Amino acid sequence: MPAVWRAGAPRTTRQEAGHTLGAREETGAPRLAVTAAARQEKEADGVKKVIVLGVDATGAKYVPRALRSAGYEPVFLADPDAFAGQAADRLRECACFPVDPDERAAVLRLLAEEPSITEDAVAITGLHGEKFPLIAEIAATYGLHGPDPVAVRLSSKGEVAALVPEFIPPTLCFTGVQAARLAVDPAACAPAPSGHVLKPAGQAVARGAARLRRGAGPVDVWNAVAATGLSRYAAHPWVLQADISGPLFSLEGYVCGGRTVFIDFARRGRVAWSEVSSLLPAERRLPRGAEERCKTAVVTLVERSGLGQGYFHCEFLFDDGRPYLIDADIGHLGRTAVVEQLALSHGLDPAGILAHVLLLGLPAVGVGPGPAYRPQGSGSSTLSYYYGIETGGRILSVTVPEGGRCLHTQVVPDGARVSPVGCGDAGRVGMLTGPASDVAREIGTVVVHTTDGPRRAAWVAPT
Repeated sequence: MPAVWRAGAPRTTRQEAGHTLGAREETGAPRLAVTAAARQEKEADGVKKVIVLGVDATGAKYVPRALRSAGYEPVFLADPDAFAGQAADRLRECACFPVDPDERAAVLRLLAEEPSITEDAVAITGLHGEKFPLIAEIAATYGLHGPDPVAVRLSSKGEVAALVPEFIPPTLCFTGVQAARLAVDPAACAPAPSGHVLKPAGQAVARGAARLRRGAGPVDVWNAVAATGLSRYAAHPWVLQADISGPLFSLEGYVCGGRTVFIDFARRGRVAWSEVSSLLPAERRLPRGAEERCKTAVVTLVERSGLGQGYFHCEFLFDDGRPYLIDADIGHLGRTAVVEQLALSHGLDPAGILAHVLLLGLPAVGVGPGPAYRPQGSGSSTLSYYYGIETGGRILSVTVPEGGRCLHTQVVPDGARVSPVGCGDAGRVGMLTGPASDVAREIGTVVVHTTDGPRRAAWVAPT
């Protein structure tokens, strides 16, 4: 039987103590005959357990309180030892079943071998869109409420490309089999003066992504696919898009009752494949006329897909002032510290925001009024740095300024190894979030202690 974490005494790391919002205290499975009637009986009995598959370090700090405030008890398919500080503490206060969420077979096997996980549950959800297809499969298998089927479909970049081709970069959709047959020619994906980007259609955070030089051919496509290690999945869907090298913005908002609510734009800073910073709100930094085109892209996607409700974190790259939708991220908030930035900017509780995100993402469950967001772009200026170290290495600990005004979230536990900044999320050590002026001042004092000695945090401002 796999190990399971039960509620226990929380542990808070020294570097995180005192950094809080407001008051400075951070508060293959077999098919089962589970019927809708059985699910309704569970709900009538007052058993309201919600399974969570897919959570990041910031979300782990607030999801337990978010669900409990709405009357649900969270059960995580996650290993607290893979988290650090307050994220690990909050998870250890819940029932957690350690499993690698990226291993579909392992998740399904765990649920088949541990029927107690699902037998009293009423729903399954998560904060990572690429997990939605697996979440939906589990929901159907065990008779649970799950995400909106439209959000499940839109987790595929290929589906988004088919629905709103006029708003995305020039794109080719194909499978691993087609790449192996050398049937994918980048020349058919034009214009692309800066070359192309290859992405798994169902993955986020640059996992498996690669750049192809201008003039690349079918052999280059196959070599790039094979190099990711995903080529063994013959039917794995891929997209090849023209590389857009301009600034990156995200648009945060949600859909409810037929209405699309836009909350804020954020300006994202990047080093190669790594997002390393976020300034929110960032409407004033948008090129002239870009705001309406971004909003039109989102509204068009919502209308054509039939999305009924759910949050979105739509990312746009700009080329000569024109925005291109590169990731739709439907059904959840953005990863990293977006929820803390929204809470600080709008004077809200991050757990309250996440309660709305999670319940809005479960259409059959029902949700109350949304948070009282301020008018778009009018909130206070917030900044978050998702820092790493330039060379990568093994992390011993992190030191942040004593008595600082900012929120700190350590992403990886002490003893973990991180990649150099620029390689994707695997290069993140932690996040420092708060009022923009305070973060800009305090980030320079963050020290990452490694087996090779102390290192200054590596980051880039969202210019």
